[in-house]
Amino acid sequence: MSNRQYNQISRLVKIINSWNLIPGASTHEFDTMANKILSHLQKGADLEKVQNIIASDLVAIYGFYNYEIDATVFAQEILDWWVLDENV
Repeated sequence: MSNRQYNQISRLVKIINSWNLIPGASTHEFDTMANKILSHLQKGADLEKVQNIIASDLVAIYGFYNYEIDATVFAQEILDWWVLDENV
């Protein structure tokens, strides 16, 4: 993993952890989801794709109900960061 990729995944994990989805969870709880999202972002994923990854993982893996999460807002926050990061 390159230094840039390491920094990107670290920042993405911080964003996901800032949502406080599971209070008291390990800071590495969402590493797998972050890696999946980053991989798709690097391939040009759009808002809908990122939103679907978030919603799918949070429901299927973590047991959330769709009404408990706002995957669109989460995905938009990630895409806003991604656009800024790519232009730095």
